Amino acid sequence: MLFDRDGEIARLSRAVTDAAAGRGSLLVITGPIGAGRTALLDAVRPQAAREGAHVVEAVAARAERAFPAGVLRQLAEPLAADLTAAERDRVAAGIADFLHPVFANGEATPRAGYPASASHAVLHGFRHLVSVAGGRRPLVLVVDDLQWADVESLRCLAYLVHRLDGLRVAVVVAVRDGLPRSGSESVRAVVQGAADVLALRPLSSAGVRGLVREVFGEDGGDRFAAACLEVSRGVPLIARAVVDELAESGVRPVDDAVREVLACLPAQLCEWYGARLAEFPGAVRSYAVAAGLLGDAAEPELIGELTRLDPAELAAAARALHAAGVVVPDRFPRFVHPVAREAVLRALDAADEEGLHVAAAKALHRAGRPAEEVAAHLLAVPSFQDVWVVDSLRDAARAAVRRGARDQAARVLRRALFDTPVQTAQRGELLVELAEVESAATPVAATRHLLEALPLLRSATARATTLVRAATTCLRAAPDEFADAARAVLADDVLHPELRLRVEARLFLITDDDPRRLADAVRRAQGADPRALAATSGGRELSAVLLRAAALTGRSSRDDVVRDATLLMREMTPEDPRLPDTAALLTEVFVLADRPLDAAPLSTLAAQYARDHQVPDAAAIAVASALRLLAQGLAGQADDLLASVGREPSTTGTTTALLLGAAVLQLPDPRRAHHLLRTDPERPEHPAETALGQALRALDPQGDEPASTRVERLLDCGRRLERAGWANPAVLAWRTHAATLLHGLGDTDAALALVDAELTAARTWGGPVAIGRALRALGSVLPDEDAAVRSTREALEVLRRTDHRWEVALTEAQLARALQRSRPEEAAALAARARAAAAECGIRQPADQVPAGHPAPTPGRSTALTRAELRVARWAAEGRTNQDIAEELDVSSRAVEKHLTSVYRKLGLSGRTALAAALDDYGA
Repeated sequence: MLFDRDGEIARLSRAVTDAAAGRGSLLVITGPIGAGRTALLDAVRPQAAREGAHVVEAVAARAERAFPAGVLRQLAEPLAADLTAAERDRVAAGIADFLHPVFANGEATPRAGYPASASHAVLHGFRHLVSVAGGRRPLVLVVDDLQWADVESLRCLAYLVHRLDGLRVAVVVAVRDGLPRSGSESVRAVVQGAADVLALRPLSSAGVRGLVREVFGEDGGDRFAAACLEVSRGVPLIARAVVDELAESGVRPVDDAVREVLACLPAQLCEWYGARLAEFPGAVRSYAVAAGLLGDAAEPELIGELTRLDPAELAAAARALHAAGVVVPDRFPRFVHPVAREAVLRALDAADEEGLHVAAAKALHRAGRPAEEVAAHLLAVPSFQDVWVVDSLRDAARAAVRRGARDQAARVLRRALFDTPVQTAQRGELLVELAEVESAATPVAATRHLLEALPLLRSATARATTLVRAATTCLRAAPDEFADAARAVLADDVLHPELRLRVEARLFLITDDDPRRLADAVRRAQGADPRALAATSGGRELSAVLLRAAALTGRSSRDDVVRDATLLMREMTPEDPRLPDTAALLTEVFVLADRPLDAAPLSTLAAQYARDHQVPDAAAIAVASALRLLAQGLAGQADDLLASVGREPSTTGTTTALLLGAAVLQLPDPRRAHHLLRTDPERPEHPAETALGQALRALDPQGDEPASTRVERLLDCGRRLERAGWANPAVLAWRTHAATLLHGLGDTDAALALVDAELTAARTWGGPVAIGRALRALGSVLPDEDAAVRSTREALEVLRRTDHRWEVALTEAQLARALQRSRPEEAAALAARARAAAAECGIRQPADQVPAGHPAPTPGRSTALTRAELRVARWAAEGRTNQDIAEELDVSSRAVEKHLTSVYRKLGLSGRTALAAALDDYGA
């Protein structure tokens, strides 16, 4: 079906009707490449059929131009074959010799004895044949691509179309715009006899919508149809090819598929354009190649420099390509569709293409064009070039970084390495620059390039500058090598003091997996003047590292750490180098000190720095902000923020991600810590990762390990954290988790010993959240109910002075359960507050933390206790130990432990404390 061609089809129909009435005429269809000339010629057949007309078609071909009367033969032979005997006699009567040359073998020469000047005889003979053939029924002669017809055929057609009066003949021809032959004298002689010239227009929006509906069988979305119109520029051939390709690929015509429309490059369309472009003269093809190669930089002067065409030849070539529909009018030549440009470039062989790219790069460089335009051509050149290339490519890389295209910058710098001599300082500087742009996307490659660069840099200052500029992820990927490089730099006496402080900060940072280095950092902090360090940017960078070490180890007073961190934050400026790293470290400090709200300005400062300095990877900033939110119990907000990061927080190479994982382990569903503690295989594992991994397996609510195994995992976690130097109980309350499990196993003494150790460590550090957690744990394991309530109340009083809403909610829930019988009204109020706080935090409480007043789980197939489980649970609720129960039942302690673990899972409990109340609710 043709779209937007109703007027043209009506005109064709009128021409056929006129022919049937003896009013012969010529119609000429013109248009550029892909305008649908041939499709419109095909529409003649149904019009002719309605009038009972005979259609005879011919197609002129470029390759057959040298064959005399080729098109004429295509028309005359079917006409002669269709004649009746009487019509043959009429044709033969007196003028048979006129047509003999048409059917002679080889050249159009008359038979022996015929006058030498046969041209007029052939012209008149063809007209006579047409008039006889049209006498019986109307005749429609169709010729496609008239511009490629041979000269003899054009002369006959010109003779005929100027003598159609009284004939029942319609002649319809198609001529492509833009080709030199389309304006030749022979073609013009035919066209001048036209009754009408139908110049085909681009498709309208309605036409494209109709095409989409026909191909897909449904209406397309507004933006989908608009995109089809945009990419095709209304050229029917392009629109049809794009829509067909999308339909075959399974794309639906919805607005969400706009990207697929814009990216569609039909291969068959590329081949078709390639064949059409080959038909142009050499100068036009050279112009098209230069325009395709230069792209948006295709200024006439540059095209002329590449093609060596003079201004007149350039103008003529531009007009030809425009008229042919290959390019569209613009300040510079712009191809009608990317596939047309692709077809032009595909025609080049490798050697010609490389030579043209080199010439284009040099021309653009001489013309002072942007470095990225020059680099686009140099990237396509695999051979060694002159020295100027390196500087141009580095300029292009910096421009790409400024606009955020770091992947492109890395490609350009890798190409520059090809033209840089090895074992030179210039190569070292280039490798450092490449590592900077690679660090976010490919830190492994960046690390390799930094290690290669350091020995090439001649001065200690250059090496020190490289170390302080390097991304933390890169330094952590090869800590031993970079630590050695930092120590070597620090041994240089001429190093600037400010640079020395920054290198020292990096050295402490990349060796923080060594507990001895953490201890060294604490001693360095205790012996330093915090005000002197806060006075300079290098000092602030070092001070943040030292304070973080003090907070992780818990070896300094919390109040002193908070005081120095507050002083440091007050002195920070948006111009501090590596500000996001410093902000993340200070956020860790404030979180471990239970002052997360104090860190809020750091997130704002780091985000502003990232925008101003075009920091490519904001993941570390987001992870630090998420840690601050979790330290307030706002898990929902933290989840949303992490979802926007776009990559695993563990790949940021920061300890902030580990602390974030530790914070998640304190939540009801610790499995969310999986993606936070996932080890990056490209860098060495931090000791704390292994420790927290043990805690994750121990606290997994879906795990099937017995409670005793979980206790062992938690104890191993604690040992590993202490060996790593992360002794601060604010990192992870592993002792209280282990104590809860031990209490559930009936080992109250061991549980109390762990809680007492946790409370001592928490009070030594001075963090109220850690103290409150320990007091709450004490309240859950104390055998005396009154003492347990007092401890829980004290925990609630301490935690309410903090910003951690979830810890407050947990403590209110525990107190509500403890007071459910003795003080039901207070218990209900506490439970309501706990539920509201949980909702505010974005946390869905599991069954073991549902406060009193909330419906308990209804026993069903998955929660019903077996008779053996019910018996063990009753004895455990009465206070009997596992060993006592085992002796009573004559089974092993391990069997009792398994029964209790199953009971806790089915009733949604964490231990024995709530077992009696749960059995009451259960109806036991």
